[in-house]
Order: sequence, then structure tokens, then C-alpha cells
Amino acid sequence: MIRNKLAISLLLSLTLGGFSSTLLALESDREQPIHISSDTAERNEKKGITTYTGEVQMDQGTMRIKADKVVIYSINNEISRVVATGDRAHYQQIPEPDKEMVIAKGKTIEYLLDTEKLHISENASLRQGDGTTLTGKKIDYDMKSSVVKAQGNKSTTNPDRIHMTIPPKSERNP
Repeated sequence: MIRNKLAISLLLSLTLGGFSSTLLALESDREQPIHISSDTAERNEKKGITTYTGEVQMDQGTMRIKADKVVIYSINNEISRVVATGDRAHYQQIPEPDKEMVIAKGKTIEYLLDTEKLHISENASLRQGDGTTLTGKKIDYDMKSSVVKAQGNKSTTNPDRIHMTIPPKSERNP
């Protein structure tokens, strides 16, 4: 039993490792202007919070966030956190010039710019350009330390395990 858990843990860390090397954002994206479109916007200057609602789309370089609602938190006029929510919040970005798009989906996507962390919750999914996909209740990705953690639903009445799909090598991009 312990041996099986160790083997599963090792396999999961090795397969999740495929995400860690490719989820880094393009350096040039941070140098690009941010474009946001929505139905409404509200800014609270004292709190440093701007809320966009209604088919929100936020673009910066190759990064795109789409959601029903996007809340941007700023400290000293620098964006510190972006929280996207909706039926299917969507985050995508090209990690490196020679890599394909990485796509994250969930009911809530929180991007912490200072710590370079991405938290995806409720029907979370993460798809790498080569077709490798990870799904679960919650996925946390720490870009600085290149660590991906996924959780299923631990409820005994409604268990929902994490799932990982790794396409055959012949179907992956070179």
C-alpha cells in the first residue's frame, strides 16, 4: 500500500513536471500595454480595486483573461492580483517563444503577480500546448518554484479525483 502510494506520488510529480517547464510567461508580455473590454467598470481609488463586469476580456501580449467578472487589485498603482470569475473563467498565455499556448479554465482564476502564482478552482483544468491536460477541483501553480499541485474533491458522497491526460508521443508537438 505504501509502495503504491509512493509510486503514484512519483509518477504524478514526474508527469506534472511537464507543466512546470512550460508554464513560465513570456518576458515580453509584461512590457506590453494592458487592454480591457467589458460592459461596466468601477474603480475604488482608496482601496486600489477596479471591477470589470460583463463579458470581460483582458489582454497583455500573449496573455488573455476572459470571464464574467474581473477584479484587479493594485498597490501603489502596480497590479498585484487579478481575480477572474464566471461560469468558465479562462486564462491563456504563450510561455516561451517556441512553445504553444497554455490554457487554464475554472470558475475562479486568481493570478498573483508578485509571487507568480496561479490558483484555479471549481472545475479547474490546465492544458499544455502538447495536449497534456490536468483537471480537478483545484489546481495551484507556483511559477517561481515550478510546482503544480492539484486536488480532487475529498467528499465521500461526491468524490471527484484529479485526472491527467498525456497524449502519446506521436500526437505531441516536437
